[in-house]
Amino acid sequence: MDTLQLAAGWVIVAFMTALGGIIVVKMMVGEKGGIDLSKLVSEENGDASLSRFQFLIFTFIIAMGLLLIILKNGNFPNIGSDVFGLLGISGGSYVAAKIAQKSSQKKPDDADPD
Repeated sequence: MDTLQLAAGWVIVAFMTALGGIIVVKMMVGEKGGIDLSKLVSEENGDASLSRFQFLIFTFIIAMGLLLIILKNGNFPNIGSDVFGLLGISGGSYVAAKIAQKSSQKKPDDADPD
């Protein structure tokens, strides 16, 4: 049973590594058929978005911390509610910023005739 679990784990790691490699290659290609990251943390108009940047940084910090803990201990740790709270606050601020942005953009037909 342990051999089967180990083999399945290696298959998953190999698949995820290949998938990550494909994504990295597509990011390196850029605009022509690839993944364009030039506006990763900006809005459609090109302005920087603090909520997108915060969401990106929090996600990477927590993911890298989790990866380091897994590599050090060899097993998946229990994740506390404070970590999920941080991710929730970060995601919530992104969603709230998008809602505020959409509500501030009024269409010409929505304006008052007065």
